[in-house]
Amino acid sequence: MSLARLLTVGLALAALPSPAHAVEEPPMVLECSAVGGFVAAWTVAGEPYARVVVHGRVRELTTVGGAAYTVICDRPLLEVVCVEASAAGLALGDAVTVQGVVSRADGDELVLDPCGSILRK
Repeated sequence: MSLARLLTVGLALAALPSPAHAVEEPPMVLECSAVGGFVAAWTVAGEPYARVVVHGRVRELTTVGGAAYTVICDRPLLEVVCVEASAAGLALGDAVTVQGVVSRADGDELVLDPCGSILRK
């Protein structure tokens, strides 16, 4: 993910309302292969927020300003971008579980913000 793309994502996210009122339902648990189907259903349903848990491998780690961007899921599947305070302790290829609130989904990305990642053993 390019720096320009990250800044675009960051500016778009800054304009969103606070997800403090996120739905209290349990999160949807997904593997990378199921993310595209989830995004299609979520977009059609028009839900304002959804909590998801996605299992995958770290493809990219980037830090810009005070935010860390952990990218999982290989193309041609959708990328899952976890926007978090820190990705310390993670490395490319690590098996992780990310959990967060869907803030945006478009043609090739599912952005979770806020989000957190956990290294799987």
